[in-house]
Amino acid sequence: MKYINFKTVCFVGLCSSMMGPVYADTLKMLTAWGGNHSGTANMAYGYNDLVEELSSGAITIKPFGPEVVAAGKQLQPVSAGVFDIIYTHGLYHTGTTGIGAAIDAVDGDVDKRRSSGIWEWADNHYQTTQNLKILSIPTATTGFRFFLKEPMDSVTKLNGKKIRALPSYNKIVGSLGGTAVIIPFGELYSATEKGVIDGLVWPAVGAVGYKFHEVAPYLGEPAFGTVAYLIMMNLDKFNSLDGDSQKVLLDAGYQLEKNTIGIFNELLKVENAAMVAAGAKTTSIGYTLDEANALYSSRAMEVAVEQSGATGEAFRDFVASKGM
Repeated sequence: MKYINFKTVCFVGLCSSMMGPVYADTLKMLTAWGGNHSGTANMAYGYNDLVEELSSGAITIKPFGPEVVAAGKQLQPVSAGVFDIIYTHGLYHTGTTGIGAAIDAVDGDVDKRRSSGIWEWADNHYQTTQNLKILSIPTATTGFRFFLKEPMDSVTKLNGKKIRALPSYNKIVGSLGGTAVIIPFGELYSATEKGVIDGLVWPAVGAVGYKFHEVAPYLGEPAFGTVAYLIMMNLDKFNSLDGDSQKVLLDAGYQLEKNTIGIFNELLKVENAAMVAAGAKTTSIGYTLDEANALYSSRAMEVAVEQSGATGEAFRDFVASKGM
């Protein structure tokens, strides 16, 4: 898996020489995936590098992966302050709130998310309901894709096929005639290899590290949607920090968001080439990109409403009012 270093030259307003003293601290971060996941390597670890750089080494972050706390159970220990920071995706805690998953349906433009108030809306939601402060919403506009054991048939499509799919993309699976099933992350490779499932939906960037193309060698095109990850901090811990330290954490988060788009576009080319070189082939899912995006986005917002009721409706309506 290719790692693209996030360390960049400080830009005006972020150079540590222009800041006051930053309180020295080591923070503990939970990551939903290990270091062989491109998202973890470039987002979580990339964020940690930026924080260390911008604080001149005064703030360091030590990551702990899903082998310490399972991905789907990480929100609570960070909310409670057992760990300080979490790197995750909203689909991993839809039982708690559907808002994080619904961010996938929002236009991926970094600055528009902030200027429209959508970033702040989500931040306020997590602060008031989960005791978590959003530091960054790094988003891969490279989206999700199908990994299939057999090529898509233009007539039968996915009829009779079982596809591992989380709530936000089960609608597109069902529209193709497939049955969406839940398989634990750690069992995905073996379940596909043994034929328990006929394929899976996974972020287009990040699959190569788990070698899903070895057991599901047909890469569905087009990839669709955006993948909005979350880096959040225990709110009490954040509030306990001095202003300069808080600024470092937030400035690093914004820079990460700006970096992520281009880095993941490049990673998509690299990872696609690696999978094709290993024998993977592309297959059409029978939708245009606009059609696939519409199905995905509508379902992501439905998840917010199903899981968060009136709050989900409020988020959906607010996003729509901003044309995002």
